[in-house]
Amino acid sequence: MKERTEIEIAGYRFKDEALLENALTHSSYLHEHVDEAARDFERLEFLGDAVVDLVVGEELFRRFPDATEGELTALRATLVSSAALAEVGRRLGLPERARLGRGEEDTGGRARVGLAASLYESVVGAIYMESGLDEASALVRRTMGDAIAATVTAPRKSPKTLLQEWAQAGHHPLPIYRTLDVSGPEHRRDFVVQVEVAGNVAQGSGPSKRVAEEAAAAKLMEVVTQ
Repeated sequence: MKERTEIEIAGYRFKDEALLENALTHSSYLHEHVDEAARDFERLEFLGDAVVDLVVGEELFRRFPDATEGELTALRATLVSSAALAEVGRRLGLPERARLGRGEEDTGGRARVGLAASLYESVVGAIYMESGLDEASALVRRTMGDAIAATVTAPRKSPKTLLQEWAQAGHHPLPIYRTLDVSGPEHRRDFVVQVEVAGNVAQGSGPSKRVAEEAAAAKLMEVVTQ
């Protein structure tokens, strides 16, 4: 019988080695090792994604008491983007520990941004499954605390500004905003605005055109930074 060993990641010690093994297993590995009973990390990644969103959202909610929903959404989108989470995953050495298939390995899969980000979320999901939300939240705060703290001292930018900067950084045309609907009496108007950039579209609503545009930009930031 294989002896179980405890393995530590970022201060958390796994008791179930098989669970951690699943969190570090890419689907390409299982395609080439069909006799193994292990699962790939995708289900744990799904769970970890929700935990990371919750913890980062709560931290921003506490640290920015005057921020609007749109501003909080845009800040969170930046912090939980694939690029940001990949940086955390690489810092923890997760890509080096991943189990990849030979084909994925040979085509540079270990260096991909998406892999490092997915591994980080899957490890968070595994900790949640093994020890619950408190332990998973603690790991997120330990590993993302510096990035979250940096948002407090950095000048706060509106979702529209962040979306425009994202478009410019990717050499895309600037976002286009269109008012789709205006309803309600004069003193209680509701605006619905659509924003489009680089083939991505989102809608937002609010009591003014400006607020609706910010809401739409915040939603689109969540899409383009995943």
